[in-house]
Amino acid sequence: MKIKIQESEEQKIYVTSDTHFGHNPNWPVPIWESRGFKSVTEHDSIIINSINSVVRPNDILFHLGDFCLNTTIEQFDSYLSRIQCQNIWYLFGNHNNPHEKSIYRKAMGQNRIGPFPIETYPFQYKNMLYIGNRINAILNGQFCVLDHFPIYVWEEMQNGSWMLCGHSHNNCELSRASTTTGKILDVGWDGHKAVWSLKEIYKVMSRKQFVMVDHHRNE
Repeated sequence: MKIKIQESEEQKIYVTSDTHFGHNPNWPVPIWESRGFKSVTEHDSIIINSINSVVRPNDILFHLGDFCLNTTIEQFDSYLSRIQCQNIWYLFGNHNNPHEKSIYRKAMGQNRIGPFPIETYPFQYKNMLYIGNRINAILNGQFCVLDHFPIYVWEEMQNGSWMLCGHSHNNCELSRASTTTGKILDVGWDGHKAVWSLKEIYKVMSRKQFVMVDHHRNE
Protein backbone atom coordinates (compact mmCIF):
# COMPACT_ATOMS: atom_id res chain seq x y z
CA MET A 1 0.00 0.00 0.00
CA LYS A 2 1.26 3.48 -0.88
CA ILE A 3 -0.40 6.69 0.24
CA LYS A 4 0.37 10.35 -0.46
CA ILE A 5 -0.29 13.13 2.07
CA GLN A 6 0.58 16.80 2.08
CA GLU A 7 0.46 18.65 5.37
CA SER A 8 -1.59 21.81 5.76
CA GLU A 9 -2.07 24.29 8.58
CA GLU A 10 -5.30 22.49 9.43
CA GLN A 11 -3.74 19.01 9.44
CA LYS A 12 -0.18 18.26 10.51
CA ILE A 13 1.49 14.83 10.48
CA TYR A 14 3.20 13.26 13.49
CA VAL A 15 4.83 9.87 14.05
CA THR A 16 5.44 7.75 17.15
CA SER A 17 5.78 4.14 18.27
CA ASP A 18 6.02 1.88 21.32
CA THR A 19 3.93 3.83 23.80
CA HIS A 20 3.30 0.57 25.69
CA PHE A 21 0.27 1.85 27.59
CA GLY A 22 -0.72 -0.42 30.47
CA HIS A 23 2.51 -2.43 30.30
CA ASN A 24 3.08 -3.49 33.89
CA PRO A 25 4.96 -6.81 34.02
CA ASN A 26 6.76 -8.00 37.13
CA TRP A 27 9.84 -9.12 35.19
CA PRO A 28 12.44 -8.07 34.50
CA VAL A 29 11.76 -4.35 35.03
CA PRO A 30 8.46 -2.62 34.23
CA ILE A 31 8.84 -0.37 31.23
CA TRP A 32 7.37 2.56 33.14
CA GLU A 33 10.16 2.19 35.71
CA SER A 34 12.89 2.00 33.07
CA ARG A 35 11.43 5.20 31.59
CA GLY A 36 11.71 6.98 34.92
CA PHE A 37 8.07 6.98 36.03
CA LYS A 38 6.74 6.08 39.48
CA SER A 39 3.88 3.90 38.28
CA VAL A 40 2.15 2.64 35.15
CA THR A 41 -0.64 5.15 35.83
CA GLU A 42 1.79 8.06 35.85
CA HIS A 43 3.54 6.66 32.76
CA ASP A 44 0.30 6.45 30.77
CA SER A 45 -1.04 9.83 31.88
CA ILE A 46 2.14 11.77 31.13
CA ILE A 47 2.60 10.22 27.68
CA ILE A 48 -1.05 10.82 26.75
CA ASN A 49 -0.88 14.42 28.01
CA SER A 50 2.31 14.92 26.00
CA ILE A 51 0.62 13.63 22.84
CA ASN A 52 -2.43 15.84 23.43
CA SER A 53 -0.26 18.90 23.95
CA VAL A 54 1.05 18.60 20.39
CA VAL A 55 -1.32 16.55 18.23
CA ARG A 56 -4.65 18.23 17.54
CA PRO A 57 -7.93 16.36 16.86
CA ASN A 58 -7.71 16.78 13.07
CA ASP A 59 -3.99 15.99 12.78
CA ILE A 60 -2.70 12.59 11.65
CA LEU A 61 -0.67 10.50 14.10
CA PHE A 62 1.12 7.52 12.60
CA HIS A 63 1.64 4.97 15.38
CA LEU A 64 4.07 2.24 14.36
CA GLY A 65 3.07 -0.47 16.80
CA ASP A 66 2.99 -1.59 20.44
CA PHE A 67 0.28 0.86 21.47
CA CYS A 68 -0.61 -1.05 24.65
CA LEU A 69 0.10 -4.33 26.43
CA ASN A 70 -1.54 -6.49 29.08
CA THR A 71 -4.79 -4.53 28.86
CA THR A 72 -8.46 -5.35 28.59
CA ILE A 73 -10.70 -4.10 25.80
CA GLU A 74 -12.16 -1.60 28.25
CA GLN A 75 -8.70 -0.25 29.06
CA PHE A 76 -7.83 -0.09 25.36
CA ASP A 77 -11.00 1.89 24.67
CA SER A 78 -10.14 4.20 27.54
CA TYR A 79 -6.69 4.96 26.11
CA LEU A 80 -8.24 5.78 22.73
CA SER A 81 -10.81 8.06 24.32
CA ARG A 82 -8.12 9.94 26.24
CA ILE A 83 -6.15 10.75 23.08
CA GLN A 84 -7.77 13.71 21.35
CA CYS A 85 -6.38 12.92 17.89
CA GLN A 86 -9.16 11.44 15.74
CA ASN A 87 -6.77 10.11 13.10
CA ILE A 88 -4.46 7.56 14.73
CA TRP A 89 -3.15 5.54 11.77
CA TYR A 90 -1.86 2.31 13.23
CA LEU A 91 0.59 -0.36 12.10
CA PHE A 92 0.69 -3.63 14.01
CA GLY A 93 3.76 -4.24 16.16
CA ASN A 94 4.87 -7.40 17.91
CA HIS A 95 2.68 -6.69 20.97
CA ASN A 96 -0.86 -6.33 19.66
CA ASN A 97 -3.13 -7.35 22.51
CA PRO A 98 -5.99 -6.94 22.91
CA HIS A 99 -6.97 -5.07 19.79
CA GLU A 100 -5.57 -7.36 17.09
CA LYS A 101 -7.35 -10.55 18.16
CA SER A 102 -10.36 -9.13 19.98
CA ILE A 103 -11.18 -6.27 17.63
CA TYR A 104 -9.48 -6.57 14.26
CA ARG A 105 -9.49 -10.37 13.87
CA LYS A 106 -13.05 -10.59 15.16
CA ALA A 107 -14.19 -7.97 12.66
CA MET A 108 -12.38 -9.69 9.80
CA GLY A 109 -13.86 -13.05 10.76
CA GLN A 110 -12.24 -16.35 9.94
CA ASN A 111 -12.16 -15.94 6.16
CA ARG A 112 -9.29 -17.81 4.56
CA ILE A 113 -7.98 -18.88 1.20
CA GLY A 114 -6.33 -22.18 2.02
CA PRO A 115 -4.02 -21.60 5.00
CA PHE A 116 -3.92 -17.83 4.41
CA PRO A 117 -6.12 -15.53 6.51
CA ILE A 118 -7.73 -12.69 4.59
CA GLU A 119 -6.71 -9.29 5.91
CA THR A 120 -8.42 -6.05 4.90
CA TYR A 121 -7.03 -2.54 5.31
CA PRO A 122 -7.80 0.15 6.18
CA PHE A 123 -10.09 -0.80 9.06
CA GLN A 124 -11.59 1.85 11.35
CA TYR A 125 -12.17 1.37 15.08
CA LYS A 126 -13.13 4.50 16.98
CA ASN A 127 -10.29 7.00 16.37
CA MET A 128 -7.78 4.32 15.29
CA LEU A 129 -7.38 3.36 11.64
CA TYR A 130 -5.60 0.04 11.11
CA ILE A 131 -3.38 0.27 8.01
CA GLY A 132 -1.57 -3.07 8.15
CA ASN A 133 1.93 -4.23 9.04
CA ARG A 134 3.91 -1.98 6.73
CA ILE A 135 3.17 0.97 4.49
CA ASN A 136 4.89 3.17 1.94
CA ALA A 137 3.95 6.83 2.18
CA ILE A 138 4.87 10.02 0.38
CA LEU A 139 4.73 12.63 3.14
CA ASN A 140 5.21 16.24 2.01
CA GLY A 141 6.84 14.84 -1.12
CA GLN A 142 9.24 12.59 0.80
CA PHE A 143 9.12 8.84 0.15
CA CYS A 144 8.96 6.95 3.47
CA VAL A 145 8.75 3.30 4.43
CA LEU A 146 6.95 2.80 7.75
CA ASP A 147 7.26 -0.47 9.66
CA HIS A 148 7.32 -1.48 13.30
CA PHE A 149 10.65 -3.25 12.77
CA PRO A 150 13.88 -1.63 11.57
CA ILE A 151 14.77 -2.81 8.07
CA TYR A 152 18.28 -2.92 6.66
CA VAL A 153 17.30 -2.62 2.99
CA TRP A 154 14.07 -0.85 2.02
CA GLU A 155 12.30 0.55 -1.01
CA GLU A 156 13.95 3.49 -2.79
CA MET A 157 16.70 3.82 -0.18
CA GLN A 158 19.20 4.44 -2.96
CA ASN A 159 17.17 7.52 -3.89
CA GLY A 160 17.01 8.97 -0.38
CA SER A 161 13.85 7.39 1.01
CA TRP A 162 13.38 7.27 4.77
CA MET A 163 12.89 4.20 6.94
CA LEU A 164 10.74 5.04 9.98
CA CYS A 165 10.45 2.29 12.58
CA GLY A 166 10.11 1.44 16.25
CA HIS A 167 10.50 -1.79 18.21
CA SER A 168 14.06 -1.31 19.51
CA HIS A 169 13.39 1.35 22.17
CA ASN A 170 16.41 3.33 20.96
CA ASN A 171 18.68 0.33 21.58
CA CYS A 172 19.47 -0.31 17.91
CA GLU A 173 22.47 1.82 16.94
CA LEU A 174 21.54 1.76 13.25
CA SER A 175 18.20 3.52 13.82
CA ARG A 176 19.19 6.06 16.48
CA ALA A 177 18.83 9.76 15.67
CA SER A 178 22.51 10.28 16.49
CA THR A 179 23.71 7.71 13.93
CA THR A 180 24.57 9.41 10.65
CA THR A 181 24.93 6.29 8.48
CA GLY A 182 21.66 5.42 6.77
CA LYS A 183 18.38 7.34 6.57
CA ILE A 184 16.63 5.22 9.17
CA LEU A 185 15.05 6.49 12.41
CA ASP A 186 13.50 4.86 15.46
CA VAL A 187 10.50 7.10 16.15
CA GLY A 188 9.61 5.27 19.37
CA TRP A 189 8.99 7.02 22.66
CA ASP A 190 12.28 6.12 24.33
CA GLY A 191 14.53 8.03 21.96
CA HIS A 192 12.61 11.33 21.79
CA LYS A 193 10.23 11.42 24.79
CA ALA A 194 7.60 12.94 22.50
CA VAL A 195 5.89 12.41 19.18
CA TRP A 196 7.96 13.31 16.14
CA SER A 197 6.87 16.02 13.72
CA LEU A 198 7.90 15.76 10.07
CA LYS A 199 9.99 18.90 10.56
CA GLU A 200 11.93 17.23 13.38
CA ILE A 201 12.41 14.05 11.35
CA TYR A 202 13.64 16.05 8.35
CA LYS A 203 16.24 17.76 10.53
CA VAL A 204 17.55 14.38 11.72
CA MET A 205 17.50 12.83 8.25
CA SER A 206 19.39 15.80 6.76
CA ARG A 207 22.38 14.72 8.88
CA LYS A 208 22.15 11.08 7.86
CA GLN A 209 23.84 9.84 4.72
CA PHE A 210 22.76 7.17 2.27
CA VAL A 211 24.86 4.04 2.65
CA MET A 212 24.83 1.47 -0.15
CA VAL A 213 24.52 -1.98 1.43
CA ASP A 214 23.79 -4.04 -1.68
CA HIS A 215 24.06 -3.69 -5.47
CA HIS A 216 21.48 -0.92 -5.81
CA ARG A 217 22.91 2.49 -6.69
CA ASN A 218 21.25 5.85 -7.20
CA GLU A 219 18.75 5.41 -10.03
